[in-house]
Amino acid sequence: MSEITIARRYAQALNEQAAQADAMEQVDSDIAMISDTMSASRELVNFFNSPIISREKKGEVIRALFEESAHKVTLQFLAMMVDKRRENLFSNVASAYQELRDSQLGVTPVSARTSHPLSEEDQTALLSSLEKMTGKQIRLDSQVDSSILGGIVIRVGDTVYDGSVVNQLATLRERLESGSQA
Repeated sequence: MSEITIARRYAQALNEQAAQADAMEQVDSDIAMISDTMSASRELVNFFNSPIISREKKGEVIRALFEESAHKVTLQFLAMMVDKRRENLFSNVASAYQELRDSQLGVTPVSARTSHPLSEEDQTALLSSLEKMTGKQIRLDSQVDSSILGGIVIRVGDTVYDGSVVNQLATLRERLESGSQA
């Protein structure tokens, strides 16, 4: 069975447990916080992926890091993943859980790449424009990519809107090479 299939099953199980405990919003927040924590610390990822470190030690670290802030459903879920030796799939489970919740809530994930960080005002304006354009609620993930030189590249599902300077220069070059009028 593929890791993605396994991750989706774990995400579905977490979703069901959160619903039964009437803790959907708290678990959503916990998963986002834990995912951010894991992605910000390579050492933590290596710790949980290490086959040498005991399950007991991993459980202690989970409690030390998240017991104060995470809901008990989330903590039990993390402990269960460690007991089943599936902690190496946590980032996949977090992604699958986010996709599941987005689908349930009617939220469309959108990624935006810019050459420099967007201000809060720019992010709000972009979010508003995207929601008007799609007619859906948007969860915006903005990233800095200096290789695009300027402008913005937006991905909504499988559709990419490329307004980057690099793309505009490539288009201009193609037109000049083919002898078309610009």
